[in-house]
Amino acid sequence: MPIRRKILVDCIPFDRGKSGISVYTREVLRELAACGQELTLLVEPDAKEFFPTFTCIRAPGWTRRPALSMLWHLLILPFHLRRLHFDFFLITAANRRALAFYPLPTLAVVHDLAQYHIPGKYSRLRMFYLKKLLPFFVRKAQQLVAVSHSTAADLRNYWKVPAERIQVCYNGVSDLPPERGGWCAGNRLEPGKYILYVSRIEHPGKNHMTLLRAFASLPEELQREYKLVMAGSDWKDADLVRAAASQSPVASQIVFTGFVGLEDLREAYTQARMYIFPSLFEGFGLSLLEAMSCGTPCACSDNSSLGEIGQGAALLFPPEDAGQMAAAMEKLLTNEELRAELQAAGQRKICDYDWKKHADAILQLADRLCAQRINR
Repeated sequence: MPIRRKILVDCIPFDRGKSGISVYTREVLRELAACGQELTLLVEPDAKEFFPTFTCIRAPGWTRRPALSMLWHLLILPFHLRRLHFDFFLITAANRRALAFYPLPTLAVVHDLAQYHIPGKYSRLRMFYLKKLLPFFVRKAQQLVAVSHSTAADLRNYWKVPAERIQVCYNGVSDLPPERGGWCAGNRLEPGKYILYVSRIEHPGKNHMTLLRAFASLPEELQREYKLVMAGSDWKDADLVRAAASQSPVASQIVFTGFVGLEDLREAYTQARMYIFPSLFEGFGLSLLEAMSCGTPCACSDNSSLGEIGQGAALLFPPEDAGQMAAAMEKLLTNEELRAELQAAGQRKICDYDWKKHADAILQLADRLCAQRINR
């Protein structure tokens, strides 16, 4: 049984439950609570509603703007932590928030360093923060966790973090609720007759534009039989993606569903003919494992963590190549033997990813950091 500790968990940002970081935070909190840890959450001013069963400390109201939230974390929060009595501090998104110094033993989780891989992903000001300020302060944390070997390599190469201070802890596979029914009907989708991509609608990082071109280059009979479903909330430059879709020669076969709630995800995955994940870069890619867990054959980019996780269980393609992307889609739509092979491989693959294992690894690291503090 793990040592029961008083843990302060930084749940900022939570993106109102609509991002991969939100899923990560929710799952880790659930597992830490399940093993008896005493958790207090640091949350955004308007985010307490997402954590009804936890004790929460709200950030000041003026931190609603991301830039001010970043400054508050860097310059004010460290002094507050000096007055709080916790054994351990967990930052769930250290690729977005950090402190100028760390009064408590701190573990900082880094999901990705996409800013080095996707030109134009963020504004100039945010790029300056992510490339010039954040690395300096994250390196001060006593222990860093990378959610994939791809992210660990980026921490070594771009942020010059010594390998011995990085621990790779894979994310888990979320246990999705049973199908409640109605999602396909509500979006006028015929079960088994659509290609699914679950991701926020963001350009250029999520690579919807290349996916649109790949879909438009499929044989006409496949274009008529299957729809392309882009499921996710609108984010940066989503209007450009929607405009490109409306101008596509197969615009009538392209569907935007908006954000898919947890209660509808299983239906969205299981009723899809295939799942595709063409992102230009991912620190992990939770939806790929979710699709595999639902028995949906998958194709994904061969880069970053997607190639790492998809290897042997998904068709891989270079994300910039619409032709090879289309070829992978055609194979998965038409080749029953290949589909069965990948479905079986996906079921084997997900056994390597478990949220309880991830939480246990965090607690083991916490024990080590707390012991080091006592022995000083």
